[in-house]
Amino acid sequence: MLGGEVNIRSNGVTWNDELEAMVQKNWQPGDVFRLDDVYKFEKHFSDLHPENTFVRDKLRQTLQNLRDSGVIEFVDDRGTYRRMK
Repeated sequence: MLGGEVNIRSNGVTWNDELEAMVQKNWQPGDVFRLDDVYKFEKHFSDLHPENTFVRDKLRQTLQNLRDSGVIEFVDDRGTYRRMK
């Protein structure tokens, strides 16, 4: 685990749930966004998970999880994503 973090918050919401909700709130299906756009929410995730000192690493890992579950797709290897659902 990155930075000794816990994958599930005390209220039962996972990093995947939180980031998926953030993606759905900010981008429509078909919209393209960049990793830098996701990093704008770093403080939000840092506040939710103060025990994690590697928030950017965890956000990238969670984006991979969202890709694997079909929520987003990687457009290129330079940090560009497309919301799928």
